[in-house]
Amino acid sequence: MIAILRHGLLDLAHRPSRTIPGLDMLRSLAILLVISGHWGELFARSTGTQPIIIELPLFHFGWTGVDLFFVLSGYLIGRQLWREQQRSLGINVPRFLLRRGLRIWPYYFAFVAFMIAFMADYGWRAQLGPHGWRKFIPDLFFVSNYFQGGVSGGWSLSTEEQFYVVVPLMLLAMRNIKLSRQWVVLVAALIALPIARAIAIARVGHAASVSDVFVIYSPFHTHADGLVIGLLIAWLSVAVPQILVPRPFLKNLALPVMLIAVGAVLHQISHDIFSFSALALIFGGCVLFLLRDHSVLAKFTGWWAFYLLSRLSYAMYLNHFVFLEWLKARYFTAVHGSVYATFFFGYGVLLFTSMAVATATFLLIESPFLQLREHLLARKGVAASGACAR
Repeated sequence: MIAILRHGLLDLAHRPSRTIPGLDMLRSLAILLVISGHWGELFARSTGTQPIIIELPLFHFGWTGVDLFFVLSGYLIGRQLWREQQRSLGINVPRFLLRRGLRIWPYYFAFVAFMIAFMADYGWRAQLGPHGWRKFIPDLFFVSNYFQGGVSGGWSLSTEEQFYVVVPLMLLAMRNIKLSRQWVVLVAALIALPIARAIAIARVGHAASVSDVFVIYSPFHTHADGLVIGLLIAWLSVAVPQILVPRPFLKNLALPVMLIAVGAVLHQISHDIFSFSALALIFGGCVLFLLRDHSVLAKFTGWWAFYLLSRLSYAMYLNHFVFLEWLKARYFTAVHGSVYATFFFGYGVLLFTSMAVATATFLLIESPFLQLREHLLARKGVAASGACAR
């Protein structure tokens, strides 16, 4: 047990050479966006105040953090699978699902079990009735992006799990298409997604918006733009590798800025239909920039704290909802002071407790199963793959 914990601590302390520091920084930004946005919303509802700090991008645009996670996942998973296909002329789908499963499932199902066991502490049992555990069935089968589940934020994990099934099958279906032409399928998917949103809006018979959860926001077929843009960048990295040659700051700007500009224009054309397309392009531009960055900025993105936060981001994404409920029930009635002192102290408590518990669950749950994964794959003679293998 001590050896397992020591291995986990070393994992958190030392960044593996195969990781990409810029992407760790973006993943850190993504989790900070999500947590900050939720804290800002809770603070405004609970206090009836709207301090100006909530209008800062980190809080005001917190909901976009999930889209940044999607772009990163699309790139990392897509690159892993395309490189495997190039290397072995095929994709070992069971092995891929084993890698993903042992990374995601142990902590996820432990968290769902915790929620079912302790939901009474947050008053949910009274709301859901004696058979309230049934509320978690969509979470257990990763369909909470189509049916209301009991895990807050679980819809995005359902989308990711569906992505892990769809993408390797899609690449296998495209194996007879030349690599240089496979971008057509990805562009077609990018075009299909806003069409699907327009159809969804038309079907409900009113002007639905991106905030309508089961109409537009959570379904895989209406909110996978970031995943597809990530896949497109992954395809470029394999099919046209010279496009990711490191560049100095100014020479690296043109293509990322173009993607960001197109995203901004699409957002102006129609917020509801193109919002996720716009976010995907904007964050895709950021990912592309950092993948090619060879400037003084690289020293900043290589900061170890970004790696640590990136490593803990998965657990923090799930556990911060629990701490938000705790703060909602206890903090605002117990603390009296200035608006900003209350805001920052609660925000600090939320971040600290989320990170601390994420560290503990990483060492006790995630890391042991990651070590088991590497042991199982090593027995089969499988070498660890690239940055996305985490």
